[in-house]
Amino acid sequence: MGARGWLALMGSLLVGTLGGWIESAWGVTVRVQLADATAPVVVGVSRPAQLTNSRQEVLAELPPMQGFLAQPGPQGVRLQGVVSPVLFIEPPAGGLVAVDGRWYSGKVLLTGYNRVMAINYVDLEDYVAGVVEAEMGSRFLPEALKAQAVAARTYVLHHRNSRGWFDVFSDTRSQVYRGLSQRSAAALAATHATRGIVMVYGGQFVNAMYSASAGSQTVGVSGIPYLRSLPDFSPYPKYGHGIGMSQWGAQELARQGWTYHQILAYYYRGVSLARLPE
Repeated sequence: MGARGWLALMGSLLVGTLGGWIESAWGVTVRVQLADATAPVVVGVSRPAQLTNSRQEVLAELPPMQGFLAQPGPQGVRLQGVVSPVLFIEPPAGGLVAVDGRWYSGKVLLTGYNRVMAINYVDLEDYVAGVVEAEMGSRFLPEALKAQAVAARTYVLHHRNSRGWFDVFSDTRSQVYRGLSQRSAAALAATHATRGIVMVYGGQFVNAMYSASAGSQTVGVSGIPYLRSLPDFSPYPKYGHGIGMSQWGAQELARQGWTYHQILAYYYRGVSLARLPE
């Protein structure tokens, strides 16, 4: 859903409010593809959890702190003696689900015929914190991390509901996300400081692309006014596609005293910031 008609603009890159949205910053769920394999996927839970189907019927119980094989088959996914094309691992409040050695908050969907696709249903802000840590980490300065948090949040909202079973990949095809295995205090602080803040342009969430370094010049995208070719401030050669924000360029600007508002205004020209309603 676009943001047209929802934004109360308060000037370039001042934080307005997105009003009239069905969901709030507290209620947005992101669907992240964690695995898609023809081989079994190892899963587990931190607390006793339920295995349910698409009708939310409880099919089995999963005991905690054990590894189980989610096996592909012609009738669907087999797990704990249950076979179904759609299985949800539903942890209790505070419980976690492990997929191939990494822990995730929220529930996990297992689906597929002769393959297993694992999809994490995760709270938006938990997802953003995971991306900030995986994409930048605590070695980056706070304002660069805040810019990354806003970019990550905006990117996933731009791509939300753009695919059938999931919204984004968990790797560089979208944004890197490793669940709870890596979330530093710095990543959590940057996410909290920018909670619900997104970039919009022309009434839509921005396709907030970014890469590690653009070298000396970012790459513009024809037909997308806010993704222009601009001088980059990164001290490193080009690494990645070079479109949008340069992460190491953002770090250098933060080192020079720029705020995350200024960093985003530089790399995404003409966008405005808004806050999702609580």
